[in-house]
Amino acid sequence: MSKKKVAVLGASGIVGQRFCQLLSDHPFFDIPDLYSSQRSGSKKLLDILRVPDHSIADELLHMKMELLDTDRIARESYDAIFCALPSSMEENVELRLSELGNRIFTNSAMNRMRIDVPIVVPEVNPEHMEMVENRSGFIIANGNCSSIGLALPIRPLTVLNPIHVEVTTLQAVSGAGYPGVPSLDALGNVIPYIESEEEKISTEVPKMLGTLKEGRITNSALRIDATCTRVPVLEGHTESVAIRFDKNVDLEKVRNLMINFRGLPQDLKLPTAPKKPIILDSRNDRPQPALDLMNDGSGRSDGMAVTVGRLRVSEDTVRFVALSHNTIRGAAGGSILNAEILYSRGKL
Repeated sequence: MSKKKVAVLGASGIVGQRFCQLLSDHPFFDIPDLYSSQRSGSKKLLDILRVPDHSIADELLHMKMELLDTDRIARESYDAIFCALPSSMEENVELRLSELGNRIFTNSAMNRMRIDVPIVVPEVNPEHMEMVENRSGFIIANGNCSSIGLALPIRPLTVLNPIHVEVTTLQAVSGAGYPGVPSLDALGNVIPYIESEEEKISTEVPKMLGTLKEGRITNSALRIDATCTRVPVLEGHTESVAIRFDKNVDLEKVRNLMINFRGLPQDLKLPTAPKKPIILDSRNDRPQPALDLMNDGSGRSDGMAVTVGRLRVSEDTVRFVALSHNTIRGAAGGSILNAEILYSRGKL
């Protein structure tokens, strides 16, 4: 199949720049246009680059960003649009473009809980995309960055009938965008509240783990209780998780379920798919953001795996620590992987 024509909306932000990084020289997609707000319009991507570990083709680095214009974007007939707009703009822009027949893959939060919008983590619930993939225009969302990092290690354990999840997150400052949390608030500190984050996790993960029937998603009954904190880490969300099941569980079975877990992206060998979506680390002091954030180690899929450590079982409860890259797996990479699935199905 030939490359598909795609655009990035919100290219000036951190997640938008991650989209550019992961789409640079992509085997499925070609980016002729980048769009940003009034403030960043007409600037080159290179002029405002904030992603420290980027690998972006020179042609893309020197591309000028266009001012966001919904009507113009609709006239360009893109095969897919990747959206990382600020919350003040995202809802109306995404809805308008989807109504005009555009296929939107979004990291934005505003439309996630609409009944006609699936929240898809490709290894967790790719079948949810079936509710929209035959429409001329649609929105497919990836979840909140912490929701994604939690849903992935829960998914292989659903065969054991989990009934309650308690999670405490230690979220990186980059999750707040740029310029994000002021340094004098973040350094040497833990902020024990992030607005709306706990509610997002508690509502999004049951939707991700829900079932699709007759074009509608029925949420999972799994109860999720979250406490979300901001810590002075640049990138990488760490989560301390306790999952209670309806009966006692076996540590070795839990280990095997996580180690052997694979999903549709791995079966299809998609460009952005990690070889293992869950990497289980048996060392007592791992995972750590400074050491394990890019664990997959295979180029385009760097940062797409979730690392799980401190795995323990006590009767009916499993406890572990999970680490995920919030701007790659938890943001741009998740959306790109969703689009790769539809490309492989001939739906773009």
